[in-house]
Amino acid sequence: MKRSFILSALLFSVVLFSASSKDPKDYKYPFQEAKVSYHNVTVYKVLDHKDAYVVMYAKGHRDVGTVTVPKKWYDEKPAKFSFRPLPKGMTSYMTVISKEGSFNHLILTLPTDHANKVWGVADSSVQISDADKDTFEIAY
Repeated sequence: MKRSFILSALLFSVVLFSASSKDPKDYKYPFQEAKVSYHNVTVYKVLDHKDAYVVMYAKGHRDVGTVTVPKKWYDEKPAKFSFRPLPKGMTSYMTVISKEGSFNHLILTLPTDHANKVWGVADSSVQISDADKDTFEIAY
């Protein structure tokens, strides 16, 4: 008796729930594709230079790519570049955020301790040619 009552109550609730659910076309706000997208890549090394950061990252499955990130982007309003502290147990990574298909923002998630093996110092006598750039291009 109890089993049949529980079974009928469960069946009734399923029928009631399915009958009350809305068709997606009836929602007030229709589905839209996101205008913002992101791509994460593993970071192997970040070299600190007086004008920029040189980031070495995982490119594809076995290659290493290098990009420069101007330090001036950190101070711009709105900022094109920011740091985020690395949570315990994770590897360093870089997030490239695009808006409507073009570069918008870059986030480096790294250990805050600059004694960590991810951090390094670039030779200050070396000139970085694109340390004053305004765009960011990366090959994955």
